Amino acid sequence: MNRQFFAVCVIFSGIVLACNLPISFGHGLGTETMPPVMIDETQATLEVASMTSLDTGIRQIMISLFGTESRGVINNVSFEVELIKNETVLFKNNFERDDGVLIMNLVPSEDSEVQIFNQETFASFFGLASDQFNLQGKVFEDGGLYKFNVKILTINSYDNVLSEPVKYDLGISIPETTYYEINDRNFGTQELGVITYFDQISEFSYDQETRQIEFSFPFQWDQKTIGQTSVIHEEVQIPKSFGDLLVSKFDVTLNEIDLPESAINIDDFTGGKRIVHVVVSQNELQEIFSANQFNADNIVLKFQPNENSIPLSGVTENGQFKINLWWENEMRSNSDAKLGYDILDTFLMDKPISVPYELKLFYNGKEVLKKTGTSAGSKTQSDSFEFFIPSDVSGILVAKFENLGGNKLAHLEFPLVIDRKSSMEVEYLIPDWVRNNAKWWSEGQIDDRTFANGIEFLINVGIIVV
Repeated sequence: MNRQFFAVCVIFSGIVLACNLPISFGHGLGTETMPPVMIDETQATLEVASMTSLDTGIRQIMISLFGTESRGVINNVSFEVELIKNETVLFKNNFERDDGVLIMNLVPSEDSEVQIFNQETFASFFGLASDQFNLQGKVFEDGGLYKFNVKILTINSYDNVLSEPVKYDLGISIPETTYYEINDRNFGTQELGVITYFDQISEFSYDQETRQIEFSFPFQWDQKTIGQTSVIHEEVQIPKSFGDLLVSKFDVTLNEIDLPESAINIDDFTGGKRIVHVVVSQNELQEIFSANQFNADNIVLKFQPNENSIPLSGVTENGQFKINLWWENEMRSNSDAKLGYDILDTFLMDKPISVPYELKLFYNGKEVLKKTGTSAGSKTQSDSFEFFIPSDVSGILVAKFENLGGNKLAHLEFPLVIDRKSSMEVEYLIPDWVRNNAKWWSEGQIDDRTFANGIEFLINVGIIVV
């Protein structure tokens, strides 16, 4: 298989249900092997994998049917495949595979209806791989939850039609990233991202006052869905230029239920972004479901900085050091300021470490202050930096740690807000003509378009954030 493809999370977990037709359900994580079933006196196993090309973004689904004990090829397998997304059937088609391996590429295109094309690979001429099928359609531009209803119609011979086809219901979740631009009153334009490994995100919001991120996605709260879901995995991407969300700890709720710390992980090792992972296992979902009766048909996640978290925390580019940074009072122009910080060794489970470093302060891209020292390396004593903020310094002041341990890659920077703007202060920034517009509009003296122009102005200058 093409080495440019890499495995991504797919949601499957299998259970066998007793009914008139042999059925297996899957809805789990990664490459998944379904429970073995007897098919025409052959014990067979279905294996499913999802992969995504880094270069093209094409998603590939590979479904393999093979002997359970020998893992040998089962010849002449006929698959009936029905693909569903958002309760809409995208296609239903039969495929015959001599080696029991069905490869389908989900290719984004401008086609409103899904088109199916057979694609022979170079290796297939030498009997090394199956032909592949390109499923082309506009719907494949997005990730999300795809449901595959698969029936095995024949094995060993295409003439050997099974009297009782074996049915597999597979929920395959392909990661989808959505971005949301906010205009923060202190940090300016910032782009938050959400990567979902379950279903498409809806109703995203960010509250500047509480620093709370909230979004939801479809989820059926019933025992069948819980049984088919091995994990819920969501990621929030935060630019490292957005200081209000660079805290050391987050609280996360799922439908107003507090999630344990073990379900939340902060990853600061990804270049210019921090990623907050939330992973809820099937057992945790079951506990939540058993203890609560939800009328909702969705999951609502809320992320918020913990009230006891350290204001700024991050990891150096080389991944060796973690730095926690805080200050005693709100930093204002024409006043004294004091930063406190700890330098920790990530390889030693965040143990304080004594190491030489440089701390520089930058304003508008120019270095304004510098300190060189060696960190205390103590659990009871933190390092500090006292300095005076001139009257002409306001907005973002960047604190940059460099050359930790003499390593040029051991660097990290934090954005500090000087003269932080509150919602009350922003209110005074609203021009009188906009206030008058609101009054006149409520009295019917101006039309909707004129009033809307005033609102658009407030959005463009960042007074109103949507």
